[in-house]
Amino acid sequence: MTLRTLRLLPTVLVPALAWAAAPSTPPAPAPAATGETVTLKPFEVTAEASRGYRVTTASTATRTNTALIDIPQTVDIVTKEFWADIGASSFDESFRYVANVYVRNRHAGSGDGVNLRGFETNGSISADGVRMGNYKRDLVGYERLEIVKGPPSAVQGRAGGTGLLNYIWKKPAAGRDGGQVKYALRWNELDATLHRAEFDANTSFGRSDRFAARVAGAFQQGDDYIKFNEFRNRALYPSFRWQLGSRTELVLASELLDFTTPSRDEGHGFAIYPEKARRLIPQFDRDTDPITALRLPYNFNLIGPDNIDRQRNAAGTLFLTHQFSPNLFFRQVGNVRYLGQRSFTYAAENNLVTNMPSQYLGNISGTHGSTAQGDLVAKYAFRDWLTGETLVGYSYGDSGTTTSNYAGIPDAPFNFLNIAAIGASGNARGYYDGRKVSNLSRSSYNRTAGYSLGQYVQQDVGLWRDRLVLTGGLRSDRDKTTTTNLVTGLATAGGDTTLNSFRYGLTVKVRPNLAVYAVHSVQNDATRTIQRYNGLLAGDPRANEFFTVSPNTELDEAGVKGELLRGRLSFSLAAWRMTRAGSVVNILAPGISQGRTVNIGTQSEVQGAESKGWELSAFGSLTDRLSVIANYTAMDTSQAFSGQQNAMGWTLATNNPGRIPLRFAPEWNGNLFLKQSFPAGRDREFEAKAGFAVIGPFYAQVTGLGLTRVPRTQRSFDAGLSYRWGKYLADLMVTNLGNAPMLVTRDQPPRTYTLSLTGRF
Repeated sequence: MTLRTLRLLPTVLVPALAWAAAPSTPPAPAPAATGETVTLKPFEVTAEASRGYRVTTASTATRTNTALIDIPQTVDIVTKEFWADIGASSFDESFRYVANVYVRNRHAGSGDGVNLRGFETNGSISADGVRMGNYKRDLVGYERLEIVKGPPSAVQGRAGGTGLLNYIWKKPAAGRDGGQVKYALRWNELDATLHRAEFDANTSFGRSDRFAARVAGAFQQGDDYIKFNEFRNRALYPSFRWQLGSRTELVLASELLDFTTPSRDEGHGFAIYPEKARRLIPQFDRDTDPITALRLPYNFNLIGPDNIDRQRNAAGTLFLTHQFSPNLFFRQVGNVRYLGQRSFTYAAENNLVTNMPSQYLGNISGTHGSTAQGDLVAKYAFRDWLTGETLVGYSYGDSGTTTSNYAGIPDAPFNFLNIAAIGASGNARGYYDGRKVSNLSRSSYNRTAGYSLGQYVQQDVGLWRDRLVLTGGLRSDRDKTTTTNLVTGLATAGGDTTLNSFRYGLTVKVRPNLAVYAVHSVQNDATRTIQRYNGLLAGDPRANEFFTVSPNTELDEAGVKGELLRGRLSFSLAAWRMTRAGSVVNILAPGISQGRTVNIGTQSEVQGAESKGWELSAFGSLTDRLSVIANYTAMDTSQAFSGQQNAMGWTLATNNPGRIPLRFAPEWNGNLFLKQSFPAGRDREFEAKAGFAVIGPFYAQVTGLGLTRVPRTQRSFDAGLSYRWGKYLADLMVTNLGNAPMLVTRDQPPRTYTLSLTGRF
């Protein structure tokens, strides 16, 4: 189906759908004159209260509110109730205890930074189905997170073909007044403390419940567990709901953020480990290693203070929903947004020597954009044995970004950092007094502008009272971008491509609460032009080297979904195979730029990437008082490789062609979280909770070593206790009880305590 054909779909199908959607049975009674409203179910995803940790519907994989058991693809959901139980407030904490999902960038800086089923996502975050770019978030503004594993394909469009993270905003609830305030104190045994205050209030106006407003917000200030990393975050999420008529609703959700955070995980990741994490790497697990012998503490920070990432974000999204008839629904979404970012950081990347080159990198950018999306859904039935649902829609988005990148070398003696000397000083802030960068130059100054236009259709057919559901979807997108060098005025990159994605699958209801499914999904993403090298100094001719990739993802998945214990517990068992072209890896190593020693990142395309495995998950309640989240994944990954293996790991060369595993992809992993409540009298209740996470061996990309196997099983324990009396709640949560490293792409914090007090009104 061509783009021209898809453009004609709304014109041809809307009248047909309106006719088909007319009920064959007598129409439903009209709304009562008292102002009773019709529930706009196909698009409303926040009205359903979770039961324990169980949610039965999702909107991300289909664009409409669909029962999980009817979606032929894995969709994991994390609710705000679970976030509250584990003390989560930030991006990296939002998907803890989700199977096979790991943070790649703990502070969510320039990218979303998530490894999902072995693949690193890119451009894969949305809010209520609207792609808005990647930026830091505060969970106080969100109802839940829906995670699609594998390409969202036909209806969600290009969104990091290996998966999608869709955050659902909190929205006003008509007919309800009240809210809550919360204060939390977080500290660890390394003397880092963080204060956080948040609120969430909902109110209705008038007797008809036609108007409602809600505002949520948070203020956070304090220290990260890594030395010199500090936070000062402010977040505000106001929203408004207006019931224009019995069948028409208007919702405005907005987001205002002012975040000052660490710009990256200085001193951690795969550059300089504390001793506990370093000993996970076999080549470093010896006292003769010069860095391991230094016994670096958990909060060690090699490159010191003054690494700041400042982000300011303002966004507003308008949802207009109308119900033409009991079976015909329409929604129009409009979004405008602005994101400003200023990030400067020192960097030093070398795992093999104690005296390493230091570099200073900066980025200043501003992005504005807008999005418009429209969806028309028709539901119809022909006799009892044949039902159907048709979705047609469009999506338009544009954005413009101006970016200045800077690179320089700190003045001597800070152009080289001696780990032993810094450790002997106690890693004190005063050690870095007098550090400055005299030669900071702008290495690039570019503007990227573009737009995308997508049109899609999805058809579901239910047979024999929906015991067999066939689903298919097709999407066509046109992406056009241009990158201009603002120094020379010349266009340096650009593209104008038409992309087609599709998905088809089936679900068989063995019983009303048990289904088997299979799906095939293919997603093409826009061709990207990527700079080959990063970290270069201004004037380096390699800064003008680019290459292109054309991302393409294919997913084959089959599984079983069902409900147990009278609907209290949902479960799924899935087996998948996913292949990906167009993934990019960045390899860091010291090198020479403009006659100076710097850390140079070399980007290259990962060839023939594949992930396959199986996953078992369950969530909900075992009893009325015992809630559970449990999952286990076994996975095998591989990529084409031309290189050689030596005692230090896999390194690039020209011989020994074959296949090696993907980086940061554990061979197996499991999570278990339990919460048990104990009544303690009228309006009083204790809750005990505990979590366990474990990962098996994997291959890590280690600076200076290449792709290196981490053979040891890693474990992490959390536990907490809360007491509720009336409208008040006191909660103590301890994470990483064993004070152990949990290293996939980033190390986890040491043992941390969070004490919170919540009051409802």
